[in-house]
Amino acid sequence: MVLRCIASTCILLFYFVCGLPGLRCDAARADEDKLFIGRKSILRYKPAAASSLGKGPKKNLTLPEPTSYGYLDVNAEKGSAMYYMYYEAQEANSDDDDVPIVLWLQGGPGCSSFFGMLYINGPYFVNDDLTLRRNLGTWNRIYGMLFIEQPVGVGFSKRGTAVIPDNELSVAWDLYRALQSFFRNNAHLQSRPLIITGESYAGKYVPSISHFILQATARANGFEERLRHPRKLSDKVEAPLFHLGGLAIGNGFTDAETQTAVQAQVAWGMGLIDSVQLKVAEQLQDQVIELVRSREWRAARNMSDVLLAYIATSSGSATLEDVRRNTGYDSRNQVDAYLNSPHLRELLAPSGVPPASALPWVSCSSEVDHIMGHDVMKSVKNLVADLLDYMPVLLYQGQWDAECGVGSNDAWIHTLQWHGHGGFTAARREFWRVNGRIAGYWKSYSTLDVLVLRNLGHMVPHDNPLIGQLMLERWVEIAVRGLPYDRDAGVTPEEEEEYSNPDQAEHST
Repeated sequence: MVLRCIASTCILLFYFVCGLPGLRCDAARADEDKLFIGRKSILRYKPAAASSLGKGPKKNLTLPEPTSYGYLDVNAEKGSAMYYMYYEAQEANSDDDDVPIVLWLQGGPGCSSFFGMLYINGPYFVNDDLTLRRNLGTWNRIYGMLFIEQPVGVGFSKRGTAVIPDNELSVAWDLYRALQSFFRNNAHLQSRPLIITGESYAGKYVPSISHFILQATARANGFEERLRHPRKLSDKVEAPLFHLGGLAIGNGFTDAETQTAVQAQVAWGMGLIDSVQLKVAEQLQDQVIELVRSREWRAARNMSDVLLAYIATSSGSATLEDVRRNTGYDSRNQVDAYLNSPHLRELLAPSGVPPASALPWVSCSSEVDHIMGHDVMKSVKNLVADLLDYMPVLLYQGQWDAECGVGSNDAWIHTLQWHGHGGFTAARREFWRVNGRIAGYWKSYSTLDVLVLRNLGHMVPHDNPLIGQLMLERWVEIAVRGLPYDRDAGVTPEEEEEYSNPDQAEHST
């Protein structure tokens, strides 16, 4: 699914024909109250209503049922706009006026959030007959959920006469304007905290847009100079109409140099390559790192693809994103097929979406990927360090991802220079149990939570919808809202079975 790896096999073949180069054949936290991050001053908890999704006969749907959908202006003068779908919380308490809204961003670069909506953590999964079945593990059980197709040029989003952005700051500026449009059109939602989430290359998108919002908030409240890593924002940036509650990144690609430096060792530790192949992979990753340090960004990205392709080819892996799988994620392109289906396009036509013959929907845009290609290997970890001074951050990884998994993320997390560095390093990693079994390993200190999920791959909520849902809810309720949470302690084996995703069993060993 991650575009930076799709082209790598072709690149690898080229290098094997031509020859691989160099180879033989604690600081004080600043004014949380000014950021309105959504914590409650008084702890209170009212359990949501019992779920009705699993009751009675399961009925497949032909069409999704979003609360609202359509285009959000980005640059009205140039005709650029992003397409969105919003789903209100299914079981929100009617007297709770600050139910969080979760924004999901897909990676790539150039992959659509609608892929996540229909394959990862949205309300539905796509069936073989292009109907929809309800996903009991959806992340909008007790939260609103927002999917926006970004950057412009992705999915149904309109580019107009605007250029597709080629760097993280420009991507964030466009998305910020789309978010402003959404909350301007939905003023009743402005008081609810926004939680920004994503996976893979969204390990760059999520920190970038979150930091953009943080800096815009800081500018509006007079403390922009206190940010350690400010960026040059346009003078046209308005104060946000909403407030940021926190951010969560799954199996993220955030800091290319440190993550690349362990790529070969991770593959060897998983048994994907032997000691001879390890040396080849280490030579490749050394070349990637040298290119990064030389700021030869596009060449570094291309060589990174070569490295990943070498490991995948040497191990015979269908995908490094979950080395247990016999096929890649959504290898049959069911999401693409559904979003190009006549009945779905008929639903969307009144909102301005053209027919599939005029605008075929694809999960990932090769054009956006190419334009963003030189930006892929640039780090955004310093933005995360700033964010940790003001709000909760969750970094979670599925155990069986050999590309952007546990070792890859652990490497850059421990290089973060933030107020809790020493405390986090010394903190004990605890077992997280669900139904009496260890579901993962949870480590927390101050504003940072890091969670490793057992027996899961790159797309955690897809691989185990129930675990993905419990993970998000536990973190949001405790770290963001300051409320207790114990639903994970009462899960039954029957619920685990009911929530399971048959795709994972079908396509894994």
